[in-house]
Amino acid sequence: MIEELRLAGLSEKEAKTYLDLLQYGENQTGKICERTKIPSSQIYQILKNLLKNGLVTYKLINNIKVFSASKPDSLKNLFEEKEKEIKQEKQQLIKAIAKLKVIPPKIERLTDFKYYQGIRGIKSLYTEIMNSWEKGDEYYIASAPLESFQKLEGFFREIVHKKRIRDKVKLKIIINKGSENKGKIRAKMPLTQIKYLNINTKTEYGVLNDLFFLISYGKEPYALLIKDKNFAQTYKAFFEFLWNTAI
Repeated sequence: MIEELRLAGLSEKEAKTYLDLLQYGENQTGKICERTKIPSSQIYQILKNLLKNGLVTYKLINNIKVFSASKPDSLKNLFEEKEKEIKQEKQQLIKAIAKLKVIPPKIERLTDFKYYQGIRGIKSLYTEIMNSWEKGDEYYIASAPLESFQKLEGFFREIVHKKRIRDKVKLKIIINKGSENKGKIRAKMPLTQIKYLNINTKTEYGVLNDLFFLISYGKEPYALLIKDKNFAQTYKAFFEFLWNTAI
C-alpha cells in the first residue's frame, strides 16, 4: 500500500506511519518508531505533516500525546487537494508558455541545430515540426524503419497525422521493406503518398521547408534537428532521387 499512498502525495515514511497507526490503533511515538524503524528524531515532523493533511489526530493522556489514524476516506480529500494543485500549476504553466512565446530572440541565426534524446525527445522534435508547418506545406520522410512504427505509432497516428491532415499538409514517405502493413495504414490517409525501398536501417530523415531532421531508433533513440536551407535543399534533392528509385 505504500506506493498507492505515495500517489496521494505522502512520502514513504509518512505512508509507513499512517499504515502503522491504521493497523495498530492509537499509539505513542515510541511504539510507532519501534515498529516502523523510523528514527525518533524524524517522527514528530512526519506526524506534524500527517496532522496537517488530516490523516492523523491525537489526544493527551497524562500530558502525553497519543496518535491515531483518521479513516481511510480522508485520503480521498488529500488526493482531491493534490489534483486541484496540479490543475492550478498546469494553468500557471500554460500562462508562462504563452508569455515565453512572445519574447523575440535577440539574434536569429541562419543555421541552428537541436539534439533530442529518448522517445520523449523525439516527440518533442515532432511537436516542433508540427508547430513549424503552415497550411499547404509538404514534407518528406525517407527510410522510415519498422522501429519507428513500433515505438511511436500511436503518437504518429493520433497526434502528428491528425494535425497534419487538419492543417492540409502533404506528406511523401518512403518506408523500408518489412513495414508494408504500416504503409497500408498510411496509404489510406488523405494528402499522403507512400513508396517502399528495399533497405534495412534503424534511422530516418525528414525535410520540411528549411528544417532537416535525422532520427535514430536504436536501443537508445535520439534525434537531430537542423535549421539550415542548404541542408534542407540537399536532402530534399536526395529524397527525390530515392523516391524515383523506390516502388
